[in-house]
Amino acid sequence: MRIGAWALTAILFCGPVCAQDLTITSKITSAGGPPQTATSYVSSDRLRLSQPDGNEAVFDLKSGDMTMIDSRKKTYFVITQKDIDDMVARVQEQMNSPQMKRAMEQMKSLPPEQRKKMEQMMGGMFAMRVEKSGTSRTIAGDRCEEWTITIGKISKSEQCVSTEVKLPLQAWQRYRKLSDTMRAMMSAMGPMASSFDSMRQEMEKIQGFPLASSSRTTVMGREMVTTSEVVSIERGPIPPTAWEIPAGYTKTENPMRQAMKGQPR
Repeated sequence: MRIGAWALTAILFCGPVCAQDLTITSKITSAGGPPQTATSYVSSDRLRLSQPDGNEAVFDLKSGDMTMIDSRKKTYFVITQKDIDDMVARVQEQMNSPQMKRAMEQMKSLPPEQRKKMEQMMGGMFAMRVEKSGTSRTIAGDRCEEWTITIGKISKSEQCVSTEVKLPLQAWQRYRKLSDTMRAMMSAMGPMASSFDSMRQEMEKIQGFPLASSSRTTVMGREMVTTSEVVSIERGPIPPTAWEIPAGYTKTENPMRQAMKGQPR
């Protein structure tokens, strides 16, 4: 199940503002394919992020639950707040296991130069740099400013971010809780923990809603290019049907639970 990082960034890194509910329609291209249309919804208590490949995610901002939908398979599963909390606890438990502690002690026993080199290599993979380009443009009637986001040698993206698009305050508050949860999970991960904290601090430089995004990601020698641009934003009440699971869809087990079942405690 994949929901584009651009969509999550758009919702989560918006800044604390109060506003009407939004219906956002975007044009997206990925991996050289033809442009596709995706519609997402943002309200004071729920989000629905949609992708043209049939993947969708519905976030309940009150409970913290996430419903992941695959329209091609006509299936869905739910990730509860308890699932997320259990995952965090499991990661922290594993990082504090005797085996991991021995590995960390062995790393500490390395010569200082070699240890520093390993720490830089592990942290450098996710070294992030966020820079404002100094240019701006208008998209779907709203003014936005250009930013460049670079993550090591893995990815580089350009985003045009607008402060004129106001998202409901609850979306920002939910992001803060999610951010705190992820920080708790990463805090035990040694040299990489500081890298993730630095990433969070860099992303907080951007205050606004990305109206356009172009990203180039390279993983294991494979390059993927994705672009998105908002074509319209409707401000006002969202129909109740926007939050419903389509009729005939089958609920499946959350794969996060399946993965945790196979991990030793």
